[in-house]
Amino acid sequence: MSGPDAVHRLEDPFAFAHSGSSFRGQLAIADMPRLWDRIASKAGVVTFEVRGRVDQRQRPLLELEIEGTACMRCDRCLGQLEFPLKLASTVLLVQPGALHPEDADDPEAPEWMEVAQLLDLREFVEDEILLGLPYSVRHGDGKCGDWAGGKEIGRKASPFSALAALIEPKQANKD
Repeated sequence: MSGPDAVHRLEDPFAFAHSGSSFRGQLAIADMPRLWDRIASKAGVVTFEVRGRVDQRQRPLLELEIEGTACMRCDRCLGQLEFPLKLASTVLLVQPGALHPEDADDPEAPEWMEVAQLLDLREFVEDEILLGLPYSVRHGDGKCGDWAGGKEIGRKASPFSALAALIEPKQANKD
């Protein structure tokens, strides 16, 4: 295979793992459409490195490290928030249709996935980012901006302060 897609594919991931090979690359966030509903902007690039190795029982493993920044939306103020990505995972490779690894239920064992003779690294990286993104993100205390009034939201306000503003003008009219 040739062309730009060939750069992001492993022709034989099992041989790659057994040989101890490694591959470094970059992917644009805009090229990972399954992330789009979880992020605020499609701008940015992530770098990744895939290293192959075998475990003590000679089973093929892929180690993946991802670094970059995702622009997410703050759940408090809805403003953009730069979220640093620094992810690392180890995945055991299993042939399609093979029995699940006997240690699949062990929390200390690596995750596993069925892989054919071709592994799309874009999908692999995108899957790991999806698993690594938090469900909810917020700016730190005092860092959010109220879009309506430009006030900081970080300070604790009384939940009744808005009601007080509504009641005061009515009381002034009674006098």
